[in-house]
Amino acid sequence: MSAWRWILFPLGLLYWVITRIRNACYDAGIFTSHEIEGNSICIGNLNVGGSGKSPLTLYLMKAFQSTHTIQVLSRGYGRKTKGHIQLTPAHHAADVGDEPLMYFKQKNPQDEIHVSENRIKAIGNLNRDSNHILLLDDAFQHRKVRAGFSILVSDFNAPFFNDFILPIGNLREPRRGAKRADLVLFTKCPSEISADTKKRYTEKAAQHGLRAFFSKIAYAPLQSVNGIPLPEATHALLVTGIANPQPLKNHLEKTFTVSHIKFSDHHEFTQEEIKKIHKKFDTFEATKTIIITTEKDFMRLSAMELYPELSRYPWFIQPIELSIDHESEFLTSIQAYVRKN
Repeated sequence: MSAWRWILFPLGLLYWVITRIRNACYDAGIFTSHEIEGNSICIGNLNVGGSGKSPLTLYLMKAFQSTHTIQVLSRGYGRKTKGHIQLTPAHHAADVGDEPLMYFKQKNPQDEIHVSENRIKAIGNLNRDSNHILLLDDAFQHRKVRAGFSILVSDFNAPFFNDFILPIGNLREPRRGAKRADLVLFTKCPSEISADTKKRYTEKAAQHGLRAFFSKIAYAPLQSVNGIPLPEATHALLVTGIANPQPLKNHLEKTFTVSHIKFSDHHEFTQEEIKKIHKKFDTFEATKTIIITTEKDFMRLSAMELYPELSRYPWFIQPIELSIDHESEFLTSIQAYVRKN
């Protein structure tokens, strides 16, 4: 842990006090929390940065699409618009945010994707019945609304029970906030977890009243942006604007020599940056090199003004999915709630 974080310890203590008071007021009913009618599932975390909420939201969409109409409500981080918007094919990442646009690309025709900074107002605008499931993306700290079921997402490599509140650590609120969830899903787990490690994580979760599940990233085949076949490349130019690209880089290094151009999370790409990326590509052997990015990054890269430039080069998307250990038990826990409602 860097020294400057400890220097800011007094600020961390103040932040801890403020969040404790805020949560205590909600717990005591001093601050009003609106319970959502019907089926609603909150996906969130305690820490800042990427922990795998988006893949879980997509996983739940697909898990229940055959039996329910899915509605997703997100804040739409990084969008240039305000207010409540229901996504349509005309929207771009700048309008609604990259993650909601990614959800929209994979929804069923009857499903709905919404963005709004005012979740209470947005929920009031939705048409809902017993066949709907509302997924609240990144709403764990948004206590003005209360979902019927909450899933806490925590990076296996930086579990919430080992972390500290900002700015000493990366927690948005004290660890005890985990008690509001119904279960915890540890994400980005290694391929093999020892029995002792799994037991320790499970016991730590149980201390907060949570049942623990474990998941890892599953990488699907690369998808061409331009429709060209995947060449027999040995080198990949990886372009990312996500919080933690290291797992993806590690995966690609099993197949390619990787050169990485890294931008900040939710980075808004410009034409000049795309030209610089292509200029970098041109320094490599073209027949042996491809450009790889993430699904979420491509939502921003595919803007109308950028796409013509992308179409001239061999861009590929790396889709990811969740592989959940004891998946049937995980889904049964959620289905029991859904059936009850």
